Amino acid sequence: MASVLKPEQIEDLFKVFGTFDGGNKGHLEARELGACFRCFGYVATEADMQEIINEVGGSVDFQQFVHIMTKKMKDCDAIAELKQAFKQLDMDGDQYISQSELRNALRNISGVEVRPEEVEELMREADVDGDGRISLLDFINVLTA
Repeated sequence: MASVLKPEQIEDLFKVFGTFDGGNKGHLEARELGACFRCFGYVATEADMQEIINEVGGSVDFQQFVHIMTKKMKDCDAIAELKQAFKQLDMDGDQYISQSELRNALRNISGVEVRPEEVEELMREADVDGDGRISLLDFINVLTA
């Protein structure tokens, strides 16, 4: 999986890993892994880090660290793509997708007029807080569920 990273990204991972590998032991504990995550702007609790540590059997070596961070970076890329798609659907730029914006998007994508009941059903499924519009968080949750 490391092959999807650029050499400079692997070098950055190596530097950060080495910085937080207390005692140069060749592996990271939960607390150290959390510090590495924060260096890259990722927020995770101590419990999240402990769960990762438990999944890999006690500590994270550099190869495992690269694997974990590669997945994390790919997840962030996917979220960035969803944010971009959301912006394209939010025609008036108010940070929400309204029912009319959803209807227009569906019509533009499919090339046919979408029945009002279909749009209403999609709105109900995506509009978690029931305010009649889809927020970015609603949009991401629906598309990643």
